[in-house]
Amino acid sequence: MKKARIFILLLLPAVVLTAGCGGEKARVGKPLPAWSEGCLDIHAVNTARGECTFLILPDGTTLTVDAGEFSSEPKKYRSMPQKPDSLTRPTRTYARYMRHFMPYKDSLDYFLLTHFHMDHLGQLEPEYGRSAGGDYVLSGVTALYDELPFREIVDRAYPAYDSLACLAMSTASLANYRRFIDHATEHNGLKAAMLRLGDSGQFPLRRRPERYPDFRITGICSNGCVWDGEKVVNHYGDGTLRENGASCGILLSYGDFDYFTAGDAGGNTRVEYPCARSIGRPVEAMKSHHHLSPHTMQDDMLAVLQPDVIVTQSFYIRDIQPDQGIIRRISESKIPGAKRMYFTNIDRSLTDADPQLYARSAGIGGHIVIRVSPGGKEYCVYMLDDSDTTYTVKQADGPFRCKPQPQNTEKHE
Repeated sequence: MKKARIFILLLLPAVVLTAGCGGEKARVGKPLPAWSEGCLDIHAVNTARGECTFLILPDGTTLTVDAGEFSSEPKKYRSMPQKPDSLTRPTRTYARYMRHFMPYKDSLDYFLLTHFHMDHLGQLEPEYGRSAGGDYVLSGVTALYDELPFREIVDRAYPAYDSLACLAMSTASLANYRRFIDHATEHNGLKAAMLRLGDSGQFPLRRRPERYPDFRITGICSNGCVWDGEKVVNHYGDGTLRENGASCGILLSYGDFDYFTAGDAGGNTRVEYPCARSIGRPVEAMKSHHHLSPHTMQDDMLAVLQPDVIVTQSFYIRDIQPDQGIIRRISESKIPGAKRMYFTNIDRSLTDADPQLYARSAGIGGHIVIRVSPGGKEYCVYMLDDSDTTYTVKQADGPFRCKPQPQNTEKHE
């Protein structure tokens, strides 16, 4: 009898492992179905060489957050193997992925650069070429623009970059980015702006906004400042502000669904908890701060946001990024929230050394997709194969119900 039961279980996954959140159902072992009208897609695109999140908004408007790229390994620790292979540059992978899923193929609508570190902006590597039209190296953001142009770019400083050299990891990368901005805004019609905190109108839907009045993106933090619901508050004052703490953060709201992402802001900065207080209610999902490094995702923040899904984009073989202690603390916490933790990369040497710890994860290895159904009442989470361009579903979770919005909590305006 035991053998018979095992045999049946082995047959079942190909038949029953499906999840649907608007449009065609996703099936394990098959490519992820295309976005459909009314859905909100949030894709953590994995190259193991930087952060990049691609969003398809309910009417088909597109937004990309960050496009990190580097090829050299730090001396202190090893990098994960590059995805899908060592020959395909990360920005080529980002562009190929976006073209596959984006419903309108002409260009990206918006790009948000959270801060000026190489794993979000791009590192100037010797082998990277230069733009044919402008005097800048094609790396990260600038290389993605060359592959797949975007109409508008938002960062934390435009046009006042002169005061940032002491904060950015690489003054050369920042100077390269400035040359790109100057050229693309003057010659290509690119629009550039600084993130406006408390403003829910900076990323408007471009195609059918009248159909989705309950969708908005609100600027929450940048430059060490946080929107508190009424005004912008500087949480550093005369203190030393470093680049991670200067990260841009935004809140996406669609019906009952909320998603928060804030670059490398974290508990080691002064803005993590104030951002949570600004949002002031539980969210369905968030990107983990600073690749789940030590001192991030602190309990005071989690007690307010209570995320059900936490997506971590990481790329080094380190037991502190994502941090093992934080994985354990979140999974054991009594703070409400489903605590479904998904990771683009964790090396096999780490998972084999502590399988019980990593068994607490909801998913490890691949592109991570959150797909919200029309109206924002439920969502699914998918893990996609990152070894080729078929984007096959490896894992399908959900649908999960969104938390109803409290009657006494107002959305950011």
